[in-house]
Amino acid sequence: MSDPVRDQVVSLLRGGNAHVKFEDAIARLPAKLRGIKPEGAEHTAWELLEHLRIAQSDIVEFSRDAKHKSPSWPEGYWPKTAKPSSDAAWKKSVAAVKK
Repeated sequence: MSDPVRDQVVSLLRGGNAHVKFEDAIARLPAKLRGIKPEGAEHTAWELLEHLRIAQSDIVEFSRDAKHKSPSWPEGYWPKTAKPSSDAAWKKSVAAVKK
């Protein structure tokens, strides 16, 4: 017998419901747009990706280690640049979020 709460949590973690899956969103984003801020937007795709990576890492490390020191708020949760330094930097950040 399945547990409906567990099934719902798994479904939310896998994504797709009301939102596009992470992998689908980044797969369709052309490299030339990673550091471009769309009109009316506050952040570039790179800034959002890095914000997600940094915040996710902080949550995991806080849960693992009582001595973990979180980044300063809010500046520590955002990248210093609006665009990735290279394709490799983008791929490294994507891999970290997926991990």
